[in-house]
Amino acid sequence: MKNLILLICLIAGYISQAQIQITQANMPSINDTIRYSVSNSNSLNFIQTGANYAWDYSTLNRTSQDLYRFQALLSTPYATLAFTGMPAGAIGYKIADSIGAGQASFKNLYNFYEKKSTGWSAVGTGFTLSALPFPAGGVYKDKDEIYTFPLNYNDKDSTTFEVSTPLGNALFKLGTFKQKGYRINTVEGWGTIKTPYGNNISCLKIKSRIVETDSLKITTPATNIGFQANRVEYRWLSTTEKIPVLEVTGTLVNGVFVPNNIRYRDTYKALSGSPLLPKVKFTANAYSGKTVKDTFTLNNLSSPNFGLTYQWTITPSLGVRYVSGSSASSKTPKLVFDSAGIYTVKLRATNLAGSKDSTAVNMIVISKNNLQSLNSTHNSILSVYPIPSNDLLYFNKAEFVNLECRIFDLNGKLIQTSSIDNNLSISIKTLSAGTYTIVVNYQNQAFYTQISKS
Repeated sequence: MKNLILLICLIAGYISQAQIQITQANMPSINDTIRYSVSNSNSLNFIQTGANYAWDYSTLNRTSQDLYRFQALLSTPYATLAFTGMPAGAIGYKIADSIGAGQASFKNLYNFYEKKSTGWSAVGTGFTLSALPFPAGGVYKDKDEIYTFPLNYNDKDSTTFEVSTPLGNALFKLGTFKQKGYRINTVEGWGTIKTPYGNNISCLKIKSRIVETDSLKITTPATNIGFQANRVEYRWLSTTEKIPVLEVTGTLVNGVFVPNNIRYRDTYKALSGSPLLPKVKFTANAYSGKTVKDTFTLNNLSSPNFGLTYQWTITPSLGVRYVSGSSASSKTPKLVFDSAGIYTVKLRATNLAGSKDSTAVNMIVISKNNLQSLNSTHNSILSVYPIPSNDLLYFNKAEFVNLECRIFDLNGKLIQTSSIDNNLSISIKTLSAGTYTIVVNYQNQAFYTQISKS
């Protein structure tokens, strides 16, 4: 039986770390609106990769935020592309308000994509040249296959692309803007990624090398400008987020990758210090109790008291039950603990300005058989003196210096929290005469004993 359990654990561990596969189902759809943040943390190492790799980009800073808004073709300024060969169901995405300056600047730039079981491809462009009042759109003569599905670790492919966008309309044609080149894709890594958005998100890492020549041809006055737009793109794709968890675009300078555009999937974040952010605060009706029997109420004191949504997290989560119709998203949940332990409580409150959270570490102590310890041997390591005590209570272990000691009455109400000083003592001068339970958390274990105050 032990061998069977071990085998099951090994299989479960392997599955939890197994590489993922990216398919059509993991791409955006029309009407999807997905938030991302922009970062300038260009000193990070985006080259690192491998099998079962753990990328940690949790230190990415945020300089601004925006949205990917994926639209139907007819909802964009370039609806007429439907009559020029644009694939049915093309998905439009506005990539920028403007690029460049002066009469040669481009405004209202869109890319159009096609989502099929065989891949995710760029199939059209749209923009307005400053010199002309007419929206210009082009359909790819040779589609840019950005991803070929299914996408798996070690996959490699090379594709070409070409698109010409006429400048002007049927009555007045100024010239064309042409993009032509090839893309080399390599799925060079798999594993998990950590960003400010989330931890341990399963992903594939795709490296794309794009060699592209762009040319702008103006008929009157005759002008023909060509320039290279070569770049390298790194994307970390997941099965859950539809856009890359992280995408970094840059160039190679003397063989060294230099990032110039960094975006990562994110949730709404208000500017730091915004007065509209929630203020998070909570208490509990009791801070210690017994397994199964006792019910705890988390009292939510967050403000403002309207327009907020809530998410409670109890750690560890095993053996925690929400009761009386409450849940982890209730304003004031009720809990029963089936397992003895020391539980940390976190509350995240969210409104239109953003999210804030507060964490109470080791907030609730749950024991079996009234006030006995989680393990009967725990009491043997903790002894205090004198008993009964008057003003000062002394501890027997030097390891307890600077540890937190909590004192509860016999109803489980937290009466006092003190830090054990260098003399291995705490003051209990303000306690009324009576019997109390003290709890010290040491090396992830709770140690209990009772004291009496004279």
